[in-house]
Amino acid sequence: MNHIVVDLEMNMIEKQRHDTYNLSSELIEIGAVKMDNKFEVLDTYQSYVSPVFGKMDAKIIELTGITDAKLKDAPHFAEAMDDFAEWIGFERAQFYSWSMSDLRQFQNESKFKGYQGKIVQKMENNWNDFQEEYSRLLGIEKKIRLNQAVSAADYEFTGAQHTALADAVNTAEILRLSKNKAEFERVMKPLLDLFRPEKRQSTLLDMCPDFFASLSNLPKE
Repeated sequence: MNHIVVDLEMNMIEKQRHDTYNLSSELIEIGAVKMDNKFEVLDTYQSYVSPVFGKMDAKIIELTGITDAKLKDAPHFAEAMDDFAEWIGFERAQFYSWSMSDLRQFQNESKFKGYQGKIVQKMENNWNDFQEEYSRLLGIEKKIRLNQAVSAADYEFTGAQHTALADAVNTAEILRLSKNKAEFERVMKPLLDLFRPEKRQSTLLDMCPDFFASLSNLPKE
């Protein structure tokens, strides 16, 4: 069985309505990492996706570096999804992303644009919210940003943040680490010790003010 780590970039658009469906963002980039059953990297995938509804939002350009020029010759949604499905292949697979927002984008945009590819159902049936799993492994309820998870593991972030392939590559690295219990315990020991019940003393906030301040400002996903 393969393990597919997915990250998407989306463009904000003026809300579109079609029948009972609404669309407020469009897919503009797919990034993914394919891993084997030992969580070793087999291949990577990256594709831009040409949006239909309007030009790139200025804030998204600033965040991702993706411009209208980069998307000019990119495939549209259905073609990009078919190509992505071909890359995934027919093997059994589990899918992972940092939160559930990427799966929801696949679902919403497929419904809105009438995409019937089987890959969406395959992802729906085998999707894992790795952000939530990571928080569970740490024993906390707050959700942590990907760059914080990378820093907590004392890794250097590979590539530019908010580019789909780089985010997928870094998520895959944390996923691989989490599947090796002994290595995860060794690498994450300072943080795990802080969150274990016997370490949760009244002075914990004083010990790590910057870390907890960053958590308090996180979005729900």
